[in-house]
Amino acid sequence: MPSELKILKERVALLEKELKHKQLTISSIHEIGKVLSSELRIDRLLPLIMEEVTRLIDAERSTFYIVDHERGEIWSKIAQKAEVNEIRLKIGVGIAGHVAKTGEIVNIQDAYSDPRFDSSTDQKTGYRTRSVLCMPIFEPVRSSKIKPKILAVIQALNKRAGVFTREDEELMAGLASQIAIILVNSQLYLALEKKIKELNLLYDIEQDASYTEKEGALYKRLVKKLVSTFQVEAGLLAFFDEESNQFGPFYSENIPSGDIKKLDLASDLGIEGHVLKSGKTYITNCAPHDPLYLQNQPSGLQLKIKQMICAPLIINQKPIGIIQLYNKINENDVFRKDDIKLMDPVCRQISRMIEARRLRQEKLKAERLATIGNMLSTIIHDLRTPMNNIYGFVDLMSEEDDPKVRQEYADIIIKQIKTLNNMTYDVLDFAKGKTNILPVKCPANKLLDEFKKLFGNEIRRRGYEFEVVCQASSMLYVDPDKVMRIFMNIMKNALEAMDKGGKFSIIARDVNGEVEFRLSDTGKGIPEEIRNRLFESFVTSGKKEGTGLGLAIVKSLVDQHKGRIEVESTPGKGTTLKIYFKKL
Repeated sequence: MPSELKILKERVALLEKELKHKQLTISSIHEIGKVLSSELRIDRLLPLIMEEVTRLIDAERSTFYIVDHERGEIWSKIAQKAEVNEIRLKIGVGIAGHVAKTGEIVNIQDAYSDPRFDSSTDQKTGYRTRSVLCMPIFEPVRSSKIKPKILAVIQALNKRAGVFTREDEELMAGLASQIAIILVNSQLYLALEKKIKELNLLYDIEQDASYTEKEGALYKRLVKKLVSTFQVEAGLLAFFDEESNQFGPFYSENIPSGDIKKLDLASDLGIEGHVLKSGKTYITNCAPHDPLYLQNQPSGLQLKIKQMICAPLIINQKPIGIIQLYNKINENDVFRKDDIKLMDPVCRQISRMIEARRLRQEKLKAERLATIGNMLSTIIHDLRTPMNNIYGFVDLMSEEDDPKVRQEYADIIIKQIKTLNNMTYDVLDFAKGKTNILPVKCPANKLLDEFKKLFGNEIRRRGYEFEVVCQASSMLYVDPDKVMRIFMNIMKNALEAMDKGGKFSIIARDVNGEVEFRLSDTGKGIPEEIRNRLFESFVTSGKKEGTGLGLAIVKSLVDQHKGRIEVESTPGKGTTLKIYFKKL
């Protein structure tokens, strides 16, 4: 009986111990979950994880390694209570590296007796490692058919009371499953944060395409955004001229202007030549030992380049430049595949922006040339009327014997030559927005008499009726040459709008404190589509030789005289333009 009671007590004690262990495990998992769920950034998670693991496992200290599969390394920013701020090991090196490679749980009582143990960290810190419990943290998966990826390795050193037990392994395994979920959440959070930055960068580039600021300022701002987004020390945008096979101009961030002036990049060697030829982004994380980099090191730069990402700018399958970013700000960071995944669409976006700006500039240049062409066409077109008058009066002079009449014709020719000269200046002044009138006192009837003398014969010779009626006896303060230009431009439009046999007339009359000049034709009227834009530049409709500047110049000259202009037009019946000048 006593022996049975003893066995029973032992079983109860064992069950109590197991229960206490289970309670501790559950409590530990709950506690670490509560602590870790309050933080999503991995750099802040690491010290929290190590502190909790060390306390719960009752170890002297612990180390938490993130597995970097791309670099083939495991790393820890902080080894708790150690003097080393960061530890980096190749996967497979040391006990933690072995666990990262195999996914095995390692529990050893004497570290120095295990050939897998790497004592280099102990030698650096002066710490003496005795017992080690090291466990992998696997990525949570939904299916047993999928092989989970190792996310991290957690390692506890030196059990305070003895060695690490089976119960410690179970406790750490429970913690590892909880930590795995937190790590995935952290990665998702960081990925989302990064994606937002990437989208903001692409959006900013898209917005920049519509900016009208100078190219230098725009490209410098773009490079600055890239340097900030990719977290690098410096950046460079270098344009490439295929004809000269040379780079330039350059736009940079965090590179002295003096260095940029001395910068010389070969387009057929090194990383730059490779990128131009292949059209693909290139990464080097150890530039001083990269054969391509050594072929063509950027001369003139004081910046010591350790890492570089170089990407092409391409338009219509031809390289127009490159973008280079140098040295991650975090000295332990490197350029990765994710950087290429971002850099490629960024460069495509920048290339499209550059292409759009170039097309816009070419369009503006073409429009300027077209404007100049229209102006020249207007001048030539306008010169025909006074030139025809000159030819006509020269013919009359050759047939006239009366010296007084010949002198009258000569005076008219001189005035027409003067008109030719003034007309060219009118167009140029209009284009420049200049005001250039020389007003004098002039009776209304003299203006009409002068116009009739200059253009009456020409209008009739071309097959149109012409009528001038003056019912105004008022004096005006106007520039007679400019008023002649107003009448002449309206007359030209009128003749072009009429068939042969049509009638053009000018009637002047006093209206309150103004003199009204009514210039009428019997043409087709003004088309509805241009009626509201009649006095804008280059607005014309249905005329073979019209340039659309005639009435714009009329409106400008009337405005310079502080006058006003009104339009009446009936389709199929004709048009009347009313010009009003104030009386003296």
